[in-house]
Amino acid sequence: MATVWHERYCVEAAHTNSTIKQAGVVRAALAEDLLQLVETPFDEQQAWADIATVHAPEYVDALRCGTPRTLAQSQGFRWSPAFGESVARIWSGHQAACRLALARTLVFHPVSGAHHATGPRGAGFCTFNFLVGAGRALLREGSLRRVAVVDLDAHQGDGTLALVRNDQAFSLFDIAGSSWIGTLDTGRLCYAVARNAAEYGRHLQHLAPWLDRVKPDLVQYQAGADPFEDDPIGGIPGMTADALRERDRTVTQLLLDRNIPTVVNLAGGYVRGVTEGLHLQTIRVMAHGLPHGRTEKVK
Repeated sequence: MATVWHERYCVEAAHTNSTIKQAGVVRAALAEDLLQLVETPFDEQQAWADIATVHAPEYVDALRCGTPRTLAQSQGFRWSPAFGESVARIWSGHQAACRLALARTLVFHPVSGAHHATGPRGAGFCTFNFLVGAGRALLREGSLRRVAVVDLDAHQGDGTLALVRNDQAFSLFDIAGSSWIGTLDTGRLCYAVARNAAEYGRHLQHLAPWLDRVKPDLVQYQAGADPFEDDPIGGIPGMTADALRERDRTVTQLLLDRNIPTVVNLAGGYVRGVTEGLHLQTIRVMAHGLPHGRTEKVK
């Protein structure tokens, strides 16, 4: 599976595994020959300028320079110059992954931390909302007319919703755990809450008709591992590793059947020594779901 990745995405910045788990997942997937890394350019100046089209300039400057520190760390991470560079690289890389998906159909971008970030600041271990940023960039370029986010992290994408609520070019499908109470269904924007695996499965059945209704030209899939029943920050009863595998298989098949270009992100997952295996399981499902020979075309 075509994959956009850079080792400098990962920086020690939290008491959780949020900013370091990705490297281990990528190494394990490469060892199984599941990923094919695609080099993409990084223009740091351009990345920061583009981030400022979504986020407030004072917040962008805080992340770039580290001051004021309270604003630079408003998402919960420790700021450092390396951390500032990492989030700019992730922003740039995600746009590259979305552009690549228009040609390759299914692209993996193993990053986390977007959907709680709003315009003025970060929140909930999410620094910049690269989901909205990439969608807007491709819309400006005329590469697509409609973009969708399928958010299956255990926490609702409240930042994404705040940024796209009034933007008819964006659609959002979001299933979260019962610690979240907001529900919404406008046809274009669907928020659901699942208290257990059975409810989760019922909500997921709505994905197919939702895709057929909104007809996205691109999907960004947040394949969160934190619905896993033993996750300390997410955790939905009955959502075992097998249940997450079936979730990913369902989503993959629905998207491939419709030939919708898709970028897959890792999103949440916080059980050290377990989450990495759950993310690797997602990659296996995605890679094995591709038609035979599709991955060999990526150079």
